[in-house]
Amino acid sequence: MKPLILPFERIHTFEESNLLKEAILKASEVFESWGYDYLKLPVFDHYEVHGKALGDKVRNAIVFKDISEGSLVALRADFTTQVVRSVSFFKVWHYPLRVYYFGTLFSSEGSTYEKFQTGVELIGVKEIEGDAEVISAVHEFLKGLGLKEITVTVGHVGIVRSILSRIEEEKREQVKRAFMEKNLSFLRTAFGGGPESELPLAQGGDEVLDVLRDLGLEKERGELTELGRHLSAEGINFIYDLSEVREFPYYTGVVFEIFVPELGAPVAGGGRYDELSKLYGGDFPATGGTVYVDKLLEIFSSEKEKKDFFVVDLSEGKEFGFKIASYLRKKGYKVGRDIVRRNLEHSLDYAFGEGYTKVVVLLDDKDVRVYTTPKDFQMFTLKDFLELF
Repeated sequence: MKPLILPFERIHTFEESNLLKEAILKASEVFESWGYDYLKLPVFDHYEVHGKALGDKVRNAIVFKDISEGSLVALRADFTTQVVRSVSFFKVWHYPLRVYYFGTLFSSEGSTYEKFQTGVELIGVKEIEGDAEVISAVHEFLKGLGLKEITVTVGHVGIVRSILSRIEEEKREQVKRAFMEKNLSFLRTAFGGGPESELPLAQGGDEVLDVLRDLGLEKERGELTELGRHLSAEGINFIYDLSEVREFPYYTGVVFEIFVPELGAPVAGGGRYDELSKLYGGDFPATGGTVYVDKLLEIFSSEKEKKDFFVVDLSEGKEFGFKIASYLRKKGYKVGRDIVRRNLEHSLDYAFGEGYTKVVVLLDDKDVRVYTTPKDFQMFTLKDFLELF
């Protein structure tokens, strides 16, 4: 007999599923308050185009052959590419376009092939204020989930790319990897102890931007300075990280990651990708941010979703239980009804174990017990109980 769970699969518990649901609801609430519209995204993409967008990361894509045409098709391994592809298909002529999404990515990277994410994309905006808006919206979403001590790191992919363009081509990949790993020893040797080699240490406030002037990177310095002004105005705690490198090749400018003390890895990230749309027949600047919702499961404690009433009908005809449950649902409560034959003690254990806060026990057509624990209850007449609502 084959195992019930595949080695690359994760089956979420009810408690974890509830946390994912709450994240979706909060994302909808916060992102829509910023003027973003929900977009249901395709699950498939042409493997060849996906590869151009994702670069080396496409090696983790889950690929299969399209039976009708024989071409290779990839399950989506990135949401940003699917937003850009969809918007390019729409032939949008009015900008900016604000989009948010949530759903599953499919990738062989990591221990599971499915990753759940939500995020926002701001399409058609080239101004740095757009990057600040995306960061602020994602930051507000994380705060809305109850996270505190949030720190944003901001950088610019143009810094390292400009430096790499100044050295021999055969050395670029090795130096890029050294920047990613913040390998100071290698960088100091490669650059003879010049200011380039100290970029991994350039983390902090406005003072660290001076090194960009020394390197002749005034464009990057100006964009980061402006972004910092906007984030400060929003009251967001941030630091600059000038050696930021991203594996996705589509990033073209400002990039960011968001950290919380409870987790050693970022819980969100994103940045600007002004050239990506050209792969899909479009031509518009854009910026966005993604929240790695799966990682939030490692932070928040899982618990049963709270429900309001569980109705147990012990009356002779059992006709009142159905009516009272329907009545309470119409009043907006979450109501379950016991339809299993068992003694009252087992019904109470089941109800409170499933997260119901009250158990309504109909003794007959006149009297009701309302339990708040398996042992504690109050007596009501049926008429008095219904008048409570």
